[in-house]
Amino acid sequence: MAVNVGLDIGSSSVRAVAIDAGKSQPVLRKVGEVQLPEGAVAAGEIIDGAAIVDAIKELWRKHRLPKKRVVVGVANQRVVVRQVDVPLMGEAELRDALPFQVQEYMPMSVEEAILDHVGIDEFTTPEGEPMQAILAVAAHRSMVQDFLDVTTSAGLNVIAVDLQAFALVRSLIPQPVSGIAVLVDIGAEITQVVLVSGLTPRFVRIIQTGGSAFTDTLIEGLNLEFAAAEQLKRRIGISVDDDVSAASGDETEDEVAQSLLTAEAGRFIEEIRGSVNFFLSQGEGGPVSKVIVAGNGARLPHLANRLGRALDAPVEPARVLSHLSTGKLSDEVVAPLQPVLPVPVGLALWSPE
Repeated sequence: MAVNVGLDIGSSSVRAVAIDAGKSQPVLRKVGEVQLPEGAVAAGEIIDGAAIVDAIKELWRKHRLPKKRVVVGVANQRVVVRQVDVPLMGEAELRDALPFQVQEYMPMSVEEAILDHVGIDEFTTPEGEPMQAILAVAAHRSMVQDFLDVTTSAGLNVIAVDLQAFALVRSLIPQPVSGIAVLVDIGAEITQVVLVSGLTPRFVRIIQTGGSAFTDTLIEGLNLEFAAAEQLKRRIGISVDDDVSAASGDETEDEVAQSLLTAEAGRFIEEIRGSVNFFLSQGEGGPVSKVIVAGNGARLPHLANRLGRALDAPVEPARVLSHLSTGKLSDEVVAPLQPVLPVPVGLALWSPE
């Protein structure tokens, strides 16, 4: 099997991995990252295409990545994912019927969207009609074209544009899970919440907040420059305890900062818990068996543990290397990148089945 390259165009950098999936265990051949100028990508959408093209070219030149089989991921508010029940039919027939079956569930015209779906399960109505539940995806055509434009302008041959949420499932759930696994990928400006049953994504939510919100709360609350706020955030993290004492006016800067971060974490976690509870309230499965956290935002001290307590489930960091061979790459080089590898790795594991 040819080597696929997964390309993750994030808010602060472009990352790519090359994987040979033709072995008994997929082999990670290459991995690289190049920083983007501020504002080139905002909330998962292309803003400065020229800057992104330059960064992609630098990434490929620096790490000598293959250009022929590239899979690029998207995740932003111009992507909508909904569970829809449709009459049971063959795959080809469903693809033809998808625009008519999902239009009423989508906040955009299907003529302006690129549609895809993932099968969930089959069932029979009380009236005896065979049905199937699918996870339907609608992405604004113009947004997808923006991603294709920057990649093709950089000289890449894109074989697929995939939802980053589906890539997370491929890279983080190599074996069927019992109960519901909650995948939380915390980027700079976007957080993705994916609920998985077995090997199948059942629910996807893209939240317009991420690690930058924690930095911003320190910038505003303590009048800090970005670099100082970022450093302080990563040094002190949020409170280990659920109960945070009220401010007395005698706190040190570190104590005030931790209080600000903890309050922001409470709002952030409540968004995630609300999404999980909404899904579970539909009677779609449960309980939550584990939480897997990924992304640079997951490095914030104590955030993952607090999220696990809020969802009443064990929490673990993303470990894509547990089911990948690193080939000739040094584990010392690759291991520190594990929090940010799930998306590009999952994209590189894409196949057209």
